[in-house]
Amino acid sequence: MKHYFFILALMIPFLGFSQWKRTELRAQKVKKNQEKLEFSGLYSLDANQLKQLLKNAPARFSSQKGTVISLPTAKGGLEKFQVWEYSNMAPELQEKYPDIKSYVGTALEDPSIYLRFSLSPVGFSSMITRSGISEFIEPYTEDRTVYAVFDSHARRGQEKEPFECSTKEQAIESTPEKKNNAVNKKTAGFNTFRMALSCTGEYAQYHLTAAGTPATATDVQKKAVILSAMNASLTRMNGVFEKDLSVHFNLIANNDAIIFLNSATDPYPDDAGPDEAHTGIVSQISVSDFDMGHLLDKKDANGAAYTDALCGSLPGRGWTACNFPEGDTYDIDYVAHEMGHQMGAGHTYTSHTSQANQRVEPASGSTIMAYTGIIGGNLDVQFNSDAYYHINSINQIKNRINSISCGVTTAFTNPAPTVTLGGNYIIPKSTPFVLKGTTTDANAGSYTYTIEETDQAANAQMGTNSYAYATKPSGPVFRSKMPISTSQRYFPEFNTVLSGVLTTRWESVSSVARTLNFNMSVRDNNPLQPQVGQGTSAVTVNANTGPFQVTAPTFGQSLSSAGNFMVTWDVAGTNAAPVNTANVDIKLSTNGGQTFTTIVANTPNDGSEQITIPAGSTASNAYIMIEAVGNVYYAVSPSFVIDYSVTGESCSTYTYSGDPISIKDGPGGSNISSPIVKVPLMVNNSGVITKVKITPAVTHPNVRHLSLGIESPTGASALFWNRSCNNSSGITSAFSDNGAAVACASPVQGETKSYETLAIFKGHKAQGEWKLFASDNNPGSVGSITGWSLEVCTQQTGTLTTREVSSSPLADDIKVYPNPSDGNFFIKSQNIKGEVKVTLFDSSGRLIYSSAYQSEGNNTKELNVNVPKGVYVISINSSKGVYNSKLVIK
Repeated sequence: MKHYFFILALMIPFLGFSQWKRTELRAQKVKKNQEKLEFSGLYSLDANQLKQLLKNAPARFSSQKGTVISLPTAKGGLEKFQVWEYSNMAPELQEKYPDIKSYVGTALEDPSIYLRFSLSPVGFSSMITRSGISEFIEPYTEDRTVYAVFDSHARRGQEKEPFECSTKEQAIESTPEKKNNAVNKKTAGFNTFRMALSCTGEYAQYHLTAAGTPATATDVQKKAVILSAMNASLTRMNGVFEKDLSVHFNLIANNDAIIFLNSATDPYPDDAGPDEAHTGIVSQISVSDFDMGHLLDKKDANGAAYTDALCGSLPGRGWTACNFPEGDTYDIDYVAHEMGHQMGAGHTYTSHTSQANQRVEPASGSTIMAYTGIIGGNLDVQFNSDAYYHINSINQIKNRINSISCGVTTAFTNPAPTVTLGGNYIIPKSTPFVLKGTTTDANAGSYTYTIEETDQAANAQMGTNSYAYATKPSGPVFRSKMPISTSQRYFPEFNTVLSGVLTTRWESVSSVARTLNFNMSVRDNNPLQPQVGQGTSAVTVNANTGPFQVTAPTFGQSLSSAGNFMVTWDVAGTNAAPVNTANVDIKLSTNGGQTFTTIVANTPNDGSEQITIPAGSTASNAYIMIEAVGNVYYAVSPSFVIDYSVTGESCSTYTYSGDPISIKDGPGGSNISSPIVKVPLMVNNSGVITKVKITPAVTHPNVRHLSLGIESPTGASALFWNRSCNNSSGITSAFSDNGAAVACASPVQGETKSYETLAIFKGHKAQGEWKLFASDNNPGSVGSITGWSLEVCTQQTGTLTTREVSSSPLADDIKVYPNPSDGNFFIKSQNIKGEVKVTLFDSSGRLIYSSAYQSEGNNTKELNVNVPKGVYVISINSSKGVYNSKLVIK
């Protein structure tokens, strides 16, 4: 039987030499769900050329080299990938719809970069997963001639809908396995399951309209359009299932029998849920013909599933709805979340009650089984879910899969990564630490690593107590983060530690006695049979020692390269039991904390060490790190300078002058997100921040509804106002770390202490786009941001003393020796007559010694200066000019 697509008019025109070309909007209309997308670039695609290139792409398990294609990336270039065809359909269904394709691949230059994409006459859709971030290519215009490239940090194209998952997290064993009563468990292998993916008439109509499908199209043609949308979603989700779970779903051979085109005649009521989903699916297909079923719906966002659906007696009990049922938010945040339930996973958030053994993420969480961006009340860690499962979810799903006998299991031919996450450690309180894992596999070059906390929250640490805070007695104090290509993680995030901030909403050191448990999951990113290895570690916080911290150098202190300096730190009992750290390593960074070099290794942990700053170590933003030898904790100094003189602090104010920005009314409800608005402001200042002050101009009848914060160009953020002052209207107050307590008035004014510390920005570069963000957490009133200003104070530095020295015109006529000296030294000169003035400056540029003498051509003058040990600049002024040199007093 021959089938074809009606939508030839939508086939993208041939563009010449490259499949992808940068473009811009002309007369095309942007898709409604992409109107606010923060894209990295817009591209046109020669679909015919790409299809021709992929015509001979080998099958995934063919043992052949993949076909090489290029795709645009969020950084603006094209990247080459080796790809294989990997269908999401049973062979019979794929044969019936041959133009609907799915592919898998890895980057040629970095095999840890994992690609999944789909291609059909309706369009192209992809997800690239690389270290710490995901990237997407999606149709941007309604005619699908323009594609947007964006990453997981980007603001999505539509405000996230209020969403509530109604899943009943009952015991996994609550319904019997449908296949048989065998007690055998699965052997280790890659699992393929049969998926019955159904849809309501509303879902079908959404995609038919989006594709411009004429009413005269046949049902077969219409179902091809719907299958294309389903395939795009399943491609993206299979990319996660395969990498994290070693699981792949194929649409069943007669899946088109459960695609319903008309809402008036489909078997689903308007209030359909997971039970109705199962009933509708089995009204057309025998329960023995699929392993898991799911219903896709188009209406206000909601979803529900049963955690025993996969291979259970009622396998179709899963349902997801959304008003824009396509793209990353729908596929990952919603559908993959509900399917995760069906495979056995519970909720991982702690923002409100969830399954007791899965409460492992602060507040909303950020992984697929969390409630990312849909909690509100400033409990949202971020706006969208990251495309991976928490290790607790992975283990829960694998336990479910290993307890059933359905599906097809292919034994692994490649070994799983072998993982070690160090040992168990005892560290001092209120002190940051770093965990470093190792793997022993020859294929480690393609690995990505995630180190996650696995501590379960008690009921008392739910809701408003689900933030990270130093005195939290149980539950998670560190958020989960996306897999990266390096096998270590700093706790808290290293940039906040450099700022001197050890507690934020989502990450905090502990100041109380407790044990923190961690798991490192290692994804091998094998495009054929992906696997995950894991290892564990426990870090026990001892409340009777610490905090371990650097006491010198201090913020803004000026040191000299090639000079000596006494580094000091507070041992705080760490050299005795139970921490027992006998020695430490001392490291130096001259590039703002990006890299550190060991300058003293394995020195006694006694609180002080004289170091020599390496010659040429010029830096306007330097740090000293002290690491415990044989342990995981460390301390970092405040920012200081080398070979610069710090002359003070400079403050500049930057003001937003655009149109007022409306603050959308909050929806209310316990599980509903609050729309966030952001107002950008560009700061043109390359200095190192010492402090900031924010002054918003906000109109609102009840500022108790509002949360306001600021985000720096590096992504660091802090709330400065959080739902205070019931029935006060408006805010014109400045906010700083030195402000007074909140004084409720209409408007709130004066200078108010920020709700969260703004010191998180200290030591960072000021340059770039800052954003003020606001959300309304209650319904019934609206407001606006009419303006805002940001005062940025930065460290002022003088000229480089090394440059002054190297440019001296008298280097051949004057010698100072010995250097270093004990303060007694000689000045030998030649061809210099008349008065010679000698001055001595310390590292901050302060004059500390001066004298003069007469010279008659060739002369040697002895000087004896009584100054402290250190590095100085000696300036010798004569009729022939000025000679500058470093002078070290030892």
